[in-house]
Amino acid sequence: MIVLGLFNLLILITPPITAADYSSGMLLHDAFSLTCHQLAIRSYCYYPADSSISDCPQLYSKEAVFETELGPAHKFPVCARCLFIYLAAFAGGIVIYFTKWRDSKATPNPIYFVLVLIPFALDGGSQFIGLRESTNELRALTGIIAGIAFSFYFIPMLNAFFLKDTNKENKEEAKEEKKKKKKNK
Repeated sequence: MIVLGLFNLLILITPPITAADYSSGMLLHDAFSLTCHQLAIRSYCYYPADSSISDCPQLYSKEAVFETELGPAHKFPVCARCLFIYLAAFAGGIVIYFTKWRDSKATPNPIYFVLVLIPFALDGGSQFIGLRESTNELRALTGIIAGIAFSFYFIPMLNAFFLKDTNKENKEEAKEEKKKKKKNK
């Protein structure tokens, strides 16, 4: 969770960093290019003139900064869908931490994951094949759904990998204890 939190923090601070120090901001943009296509037409921008966040100029460009009527627009280093996948996955992880699923090693039935990804697939897929252009609001919504669902599958997988199986250890200890008792007789 700490890594995902830091990852999200870097995403959120990249536009203000780019506004303050272009070269430092570009290092972050370049790093995030490994995780996203970064097209402006599918991204949100930070507008320092009025400290607002809104759609970027509708350009098929990967530039980090655009001159607009409102002044410079500093693009987030990931698109709207990726931004909300990451934010929602982090938020979902926080929610899970305070629920009974915190230490769970069992993932929900995979069919539920497939079902929640249908809106994501329809939105992204229909855009990809050229049927229509999605909106950032729809990208954000499908990203939120996918990000939260991801948490409910990924955290149990991490738990299964990293948490000790205390029942298994207790059974093994009991077997060892029995062997010792037999040996002592």
